[in-house]
Amino acid sequence: MYIVLLGAPGSGKGTQASLLGKKMNIEHLSTGDLFRAILADTEHLLYPDVQVIKEGKLVSDEVVNRVVEDGLRGERFKKGAILDGYPRTVAQAKALDDILHKLGKEIDVVIDLDVTKAVLMERLLSRRVCPECKRIFSVKDGIDFCPDCNVELIIRDDDNEKVIEERFKEYQEKTAPLKDYYMSSGVPYIKTKIDDVDITPAEVNQLILEKLDKTKPDKVG
Repeated sequence: MYIVLLGAPGSGKGTQASLLGKKMNIEHLSTGDLFRAILADTEHLLYPDVQVIKEGKLVSDEVVNRVVEDGLRGERFKKGAILDGYPRTVAQAKALDDILHKLGKEIDVVIDLDVTKAVLMERLLSRRVCPECKRIFSVKDGIDFCPDCNVELIIRDDDNEKVIEERFKEYQEKTAPLKDYYMSSGVPYIKTKIDDVDITPAEVNQLILEKLDKTKPDKVG
């Protein structure tokens, strides 16, 4: 099963991808992880193409598409994938359709984590990150040091009100066409509205699973 997971920065895509992956036995495909794996392997065919990341430059859509295709062709994603962070544009969505078509696959469902700006603001302003393992915590957890790495948690530079506001606006503008593309494509589209700042990841996950079960019981059950 191949799932596209949509959501603004801070919406919990990574967390939900991990939870869904474990329950459905599907691998979580993160473009960030794919790029890091390639950069760690100087013999990889795509290694020269992703070097711009080290220079702080943006990677072209063409390169991103090639990286995703390379990942999807690997043994790890033969049973399916939960795509987090890709596609971001209609052009990438069409490229993904072509990639999967060549593999004899297709997108089975799109899950949209529709988190309100108020909830995102609350989450991101209270977010704390381990600089070593990158594990994410909240001030509500009441800890100052990562329990695994024993290093002090930090606040990301972009976790401030101005940047969050800009990122939310940019996401809304850029993904509106993407959402329209998928809603008109005939692919099952699940929107999960999140407007309660106290809702837990487990509760959100349960809502998604319930909607998935109703949407595609033949593939989800």
